[in-house]
Amino acid sequence: MTVQGILVLNLIAIALLVWIGNLIRRGRLYVGYGVIFIAVTLCVIIVLDVPRLLTLVIKMVGAVFPVSALVMLALGFIVFMLIYILAQLTMLSNRLTILVQTLAIERAEAQAKLSVGLEREATSAREERGHASK
Repeated sequence: MTVQGILVLNLIAIALLVWIGNLIRRGRLYVGYGVIFIAVTLCVIIVLDVPRLLTLVIKMVGAVFPVSALVMLALGFIVFMLIYILAQLTMLSNRLTILVQTLAIERAEAQAKLSVGLEREATSAREERGHASK
């Protein structure tokens, strides 16, 4: 990989790190996801800047060109993150479903208790009126 290509990728990685840090600081990105992105970005910077590591990655992936190896690794990371985030989203959806069902049950029980209480008051008021008229 050329020096110019490495510099451009390093600048993109630094911009990405700043952006991720800003998102975390503002509370718009979960810290756990931010840590994953920061760790992967730092690993990419290290692999790009150390020629022996880049050569090792190229050989491990079985690519002919460095760019092909990096694209394959990036695609693998994207697929991993997609599955991870969808799993997290599924867990949140399940928790939300349980929470909404529990809330609905509690409201129904409270409404039933309120109805029974109002019915008892109406019955006792009728009985009092009946005793008062006699």
